[in-house]
Amino acid sequence: MSRILLIDLAERELQARARLKIRADHLQAVENTKETSGGLSVDQQKELLALRAALDSDAPVDEFYRAVASQIARKPWSELAGGKDPEYVLKYGLFGSQQTSMEADLGVHEREIASVCGLLQLDNLTDTKNARFVRSVAEAQGEYRQNIELFNAAYAQFKERSVVTVQSQIDKGSLSASVIGCIRPDESIAQRVDTIDKQVPSSDERISAVSARTTAQIVRRLVADRVTPNDTWLSSRLETAFSLLTGAIDGAPPSALEIDLPDLEVAVDVDIIKENLHAVQAIYFSYQLEEMRMYQVVERIVELFRQGLLPLGRGRVGDYLYKYYQKAGERITESERRDLYFRCFGAPGGNPGAGEPNRDFNELWLRFLSAVSSFARQLTVDRLLRSSVPMAVSQEQVRKAGRDLGANLSRNGYGIAYNAAIEMQQSILEFRDVLTDPDLRNVFGARDMWQVIDLVNANYLGGTRNTHRFRTQSRNGAIIVRWIANHVQQLSNVAGPVLQIDQIVNPQMFRVDPDHKPTVDPTDWDLVNACEQWLAVGGVQDQSVEQYAQPIEAPITSSRPIGMPQFARDALDAAGINLPA
Repeated sequence: MSRILLIDLAERELQARARLKIRADHLQAVENTKETSGGLSVDQQKELLALRAALDSDAPVDEFYRAVASQIARKPWSELAGGKDPEYVLKYGLFGSQQTSMEADLGVHEREIASVCGLLQLDNLTDTKNARFVRSVAEAQGEYRQNIELFNAAYAQFKERSVVTVQSQIDKGSLSASVIGCIRPDESIAQRVDTIDKQVPSSDERISAVSARTTAQIVRRLVADRVTPNDTWLSSRLETAFSLLTGAIDGAPPSALEIDLPDLEVAVDVDIIKENLHAVQAIYFSYQLEEMRMYQVVERIVELFRQGLLPLGRGRVGDYLYKYYQKAGERITESERRDLYFRCFGAPGGNPGAGEPNRDFNELWLRFLSAVSSFARQLTVDRLLRSSVPMAVSQEQVRKAGRDLGANLSRNGYGIAYNAAIEMQQSILEFRDVLTDPDLRNVFGARDMWQVIDLVNANYLGGTRNTHRFRTQSRNGAIIVRWIANHVQQLSNVAGPVLQIDQIVNPQMFRVDPDHKPTVDPTDWDLVNACEQWLAVGGVQDQSVEQYAQPIEAPITSSRPIGMPQFARDALDAAGINLPA
């Protein structure tokens, strides 16, 4: 024998506890930042204490179950929760009879509560604040009592149909992990976590996972088919009804089946490959530094050193410049880097024969940045009122723009991109060290590496570049690409928030590790700042931001690069157009 666990009620309890935890964490964050946020009011402090107590207790917090139990018992929940009537206190889907014995069946009141909950869920009447809720409970109670023998037969037959382990349901996400030990030692959740005694139920205990909703649906179908409790073939009819409900029988009538469409997202290759985005992040960073001529500046300094025009002798800088000159043939060249920028971002300067340019990047990039920026701006009423064209940008628009951009960058991050990104990253780290070296800065009379770059650009490379713009866009662009890589799951989902509003509106409430690196693990606040700064230094006007924030049809993009078919190449060759192999 095994304990009977009402799996659908357990799942509702899990979801209710998750909502309470989110609220408790929010209040705790306000209290942790009371120096800037003002802290909690007296009522909020009481609410936080009540939430913490509820989350540390095994008593059910699902308002739907509590309301049904109160109506059937005709007692307020505060009286039922006192422990005098344990059969009404559900612990993670386990009724009182299942907490005391593995042999006992569900009690009379327990079966009634479970059946009424199943009928109400079937009718989607779970809102306890609905004016019809009490009447609906009474109607479901009447339906149960009218067909009580069919309900009893269904529970008796199906309790052994789905015997599973506790841990399997926890891993599935249908059962709270706090169920382990809720019967013994029956301590508060925090106290029993570290217990060394055998806990009941344990993670490997086998239970009968019965759904009250499914049972109610089967009984309704039997009633509709005029099946009586005295039917000789009742057991067979119950099995047939279950098979019809789940679509296990071919040729079942359409009305017998539930509509349950497949999840197409799990049946295809992932559109966004994180490793490809990591490579593109480094390449974008390098591309912006290329635009300020950092690579060319170092090349020119090496040339001046070779010609003896720099007053540098023995030392770390001289050693590096000499090694750089020696290994010139081993490094990726400027033309090869330009080809990579051309393929990844559609940047000018690449060889069209070396690959297809990413023509969609610029528009997809601006659309994602504009969507994030507009969404963050509208969260502040003052900024929304100041906007010339107030408009709403939803989470779904941000999700769509982010997914389009991520898929585009992922597709263009295949091949040599990751290996080249590693080399570029190492080169940039070396450039930073040599350009910040005091000996080299003294040669040019510069205070920092950016002045060194400006002076070499002005004196040897035909004029200065806007180093502030390119270094700002390099860092913020890297943050944006990394955020997309870290949030592939949120961008791929069809539901749930993409951006955490509290983190954007009240960033001071969320403490950040002092060693936090936005280019490695950017928060939503880091993303918003990066988008705003990139748009600002790029000179993108507010009217353009509002225009780009509006969604368009996603471009046609395959999840992997697809070569041109041979017959198409033959046709182009016949027309005198030569393409790379």
